[in-house]
Amino acid sequence: MDELSVICRARRLVGQLASAPVDVVALACSQGFEVRESDQLACDEAGNTFSKGDKKYIVVNENDDPYRRRFTVLHEIAHHYLELPSNHGTKISSNELERFSGRPIEERLCDVFAAECLVPSHLLRPLVSEASFSVDSLHRLSDHFQASRPCIASSFVRASTELVAYVFAEGGQVQNVITSSSLRDQRLFIQSGIAVPATSAAAKCLGSGTTFESSELDATDWSSNDVADAFACYEEAFHLRCWKQTLSLITFEPMGRPESVRHDADESEELLSELTGHLPWPKR
Repeated sequence: MDELSVICRARRLVGQLASAPVDVVALACSQGFEVRESDQLACDEAGNTFSKGDKKYIVVNENDDPYRRRFTVLHEIAHHYLELPSNHGTKISSNELERFSGRPIEERLCDVFAAECLVPSHLLRPLVSEASFSVDSLHRLSDHFQASRPCIASSFVRASTELVAYVFAEGGQVQNVITSSSLRDQRLFIQSGIAVPATSAAAKCLGSGTTFESSELDATDWSSNDVADAFACYEEAFHLRCWKQTLSLITFEPMGRPESVRHDADESEELLSELTGHLPWPKR
């Protein structure tokens, strides 16, 4: 199973929802689960699932952030709905939910499913068309969908028609990159596994320990593709210090006149010169 098929299945599940925030408890009930909150879980345990008789339960840590609790419920639904084996057993640690590197592919796919259900694309798309890809927009949409900023950022890029990318890094190394379809059409890519560029806002956050930075860059700072020479980019990054993670929101802009405009200009030079009111041939 790949990421695209997971996204499609999540969209089928929530495609009829008419408003946000998504009722995750009702969604769990539709899949045969009863959701409970408990203050008896260990401080580093986000949740667990178990069966008792003919009933299935999802238990989430009452002491966790509300947005994390909502995501935990949907992550557990994903294992059931996608029929993907759980690599964390019956318990999910809070540490595991916050980490990206080293996580099994099944767990990452369940995260993708949870994000797609928490922020349904058909509800997000009209809001994205009216918003810039910025930290301020993420804050507003996070409140609207009751979802974390990383969750909103990944969903925003998938719904956007603009030239945007979301880059997630841990310890200064890029772990995950999500690009809009428009950016992929331009053949402009950012590689996973590279170090965040020294000139980037992400690097500034890591160097200074600040929670937010911004940078105006050449696209070649982030991308090694030949077409990057024709683009500039603006990056906003915020830093989750306790996890040594940075989340970069990058918007690309073409530099100079498009090739088609230059071509039209070259052709116009071969046309008749502008009329001046003076005849171009001598009088008799």
